[in-house]
Amino acid sequence: MPPACAPRRVHAFARLAAAALLAHAIAARAGEAVPAGTDARLDAGTIEGPTIEVVADRPLGAAKAAQTTVVEVAKFAGEVRSVAELASTSPGVSLHALGGPGQQTTLSLRGASADESMVLLDGIPLQGPAGGAVDLATVPASLLDRLVIERGVLGAQLGAGALGGVVELVPRAAPQGHPQGGASLSFGSFSTAQLAADVGLPVASGSAVAAVQLDTTQGDYSYATLTNPEVSDAVYLRDRMNDVSRRASGLLRYAGAVTPSLELDVLAQASGGMRGLPGPIGNPTQHARANDLGGLFGSRLRGRAGDAVWSVRGWGRADRLTLHGVRSYDDCIEGTDPSCDPLGQRSESARGEGEVSLAPLPHQWLTARAGAGEDWAQGTHSGAHRRAVAFVALADDVLLLQGRLALHPALRLDQVGAVTGLSPGLGVVATPFAAASASSAQSVLAPLELRASAGRSFRAPGFSELYLDQGPIAPNPDLAPERAVSFDAGVAWRTDSVTLSLGGFWSRYQNLILYEQFPPGRVTPMNLGAARIAGLELQAVVPLPLGFVVEAAYSYLSAIDERNSPTEQGRALAYRPPHRLFLRGARRGDRVEGFAELNATSAMPRNQYSDAKLPAQLVINVGAGLRIAGPLWLDVEVKNALDDRTLQDLFQYPLPGLSVAAVARIRL
Repeated sequence: MPPACAPRRVHAFARLAAAALLAHAIAARAGEAVPAGTDARLDAGTIEGPTIEVVADRPLGAAKAAQTTVVEVAKFAGEVRSVAELASTSPGVSLHALGGPGQQTTLSLRGASADESMVLLDGIPLQGPAGGAVDLATVPASLLDRLVIERGVLGAQLGAGALGGVVELVPRAAPQGHPQGGASLSFGSFSTAQLAADVGLPVASGSAVAAVQLDTTQGDYSYATLTNPEVSDAVYLRDRMNDVSRRASGLLRYAGAVTPSLELDVLAQASGGMRGLPGPIGNPTQHARANDLGGLFGSRLRGRAGDAVWSVRGWGRADRLTLHGVRSYDDCIEGTDPSCDPLGQRSESARGEGEVSLAPLPHQWLTARAGAGEDWAQGTHSGAHRRAVAFVALADDVLLLQGRLALHPALRLDQVGAVTGLSPGLGVVATPFAAASASSAQSVLAPLELRASAGRSFRAPGFSELYLDQGPIAPNPDLAPERAVSFDAGVAWRTDSVTLSLGGFWSRYQNLILYEQFPPGRVTPMNLGAARIAGLELQAVVPLPLGFVVEAAYSYLSAIDERNSPTEQGRALAYRPPHRLFLRGARRGDRVEGFAELNATSAMPRNQYSDAKLPAQLVINVGAGLRIAGPLWLDVEVKNALDDRTLQDLFQYPLPGLSVAAVARIRL
């Protein structure tokens, strides 16, 4: 960074960090939480000024017609689950992992790249200030209350970058009235252990919650590799090396009333760890490792002024990453060669936003938002980079036909550095058989719901994609902004106990950024001329006798390369599975609980020519638990029960075979 730039950067960050300390807005949620694993019920029959309540930040009207799934973390109590594994129970989700437990994992929504799938923690983007895909392995699941997975081009509602959709990570809420707390301890295969604890208690005029999670694993599992590609059973076992991982994470949250009509919510989260970088099967690295440290702080203030609801919010985030023993095509022993010096990277981001919502007509709720901030990034070889960001947005919610039809138009203008983009969107929710209320234009929702939406948006490449070396993923400074347009429609039938939903979508991308591998080198993001992605999504939740519940999530994806190339045009995009199926049967009782689940993924291409494929995969997990005494439970979980040691992730990183874990937990 030039010397003259440093004071301006520090002063700008200090001003925005001060704003974060003073206020952090909360926007009204578009819908309430629904039973675990079901689609969110989006209420088309009620639009009114929301009560003052601190909840996860999402603009009113956001994604009202998008396909949405809510995953309650409590449903998986007694199971060792990562955030990525929780998200994979939803249709439209595929994971991009780089090995076993604790290794870097990102997700893709509806075939969009990981960078096009936004992740929020309590409304704060976790892509990182460098704009890259968030590593879900750095976000402990035990700190969360639920995941809200919304699919579709949502730039008009949530900002530039939400081309595939958004995953909202809703942290544990502060308890009301009396202290609460819990703890869990697990130990299993490959010297994997986890300790998690949380406590919540009333504080002054509000309440607070604190949570911590500690994770460790040696990752020393064995995997199978072919000795002769022409003979399917000619395999031998190898031990995974340099796959150790250690992590510590924490979360603090406070929510309280400043006055009877004013509330303050404060959130702080931090995570730090180290892990080996073992490399893919064809290029193992025994000496490479990474140390990371990151955190965020946000505050939000919300109140009323007459019939209007106003809010302001500010947040800041900082990340550090140091790579040891990493070079472009191999690893090395640090200190033996100048080319093997540590690679340091850091990035910061800060934002300030404001919002006003009011009802200009009896059955309309209008929301205006605006915000600005800056991003900074610096790397050992990439130098220092900074860019300003700003946006203005308008969203509306209108009821027609006595509440049987709801319209949700939205428009947002984003400036990201030198890139400017306009994102329009429209959602429609119809409940044709709803019974109208005699006293108002609102309606009582019927089981049948019809939804449709359309949106257009863009995403500017992040600093991480352009400049920063991320170990397994190399940068590309020549990337251009992506743009996408999407349409989707769906039908759902919901009662108090049954949920059935079916939806379809069609999207077209210009300058789609696709991660392609160039063996024996690393994965590199590349622009495609154009691509078309379409698909179907099915979800069902059905209760059975004796307290059993069966869930199913199926995704069909057609992702076609439309770049102007005689060798690649018309071929399937790499790393997009055409079919994915998730099935789960579970029972939770007062003394006994258990589950069995199946994850099946079809074969998919590994490169842009479709001449190398990742084979189809089938993973079965089972578990059972017993309440030993009082609130103390003991559970046993088996993952990859078929002990398939040939499994690989998308980038040829071997995955663990059969693993067993024992979990003891208590909640008071």
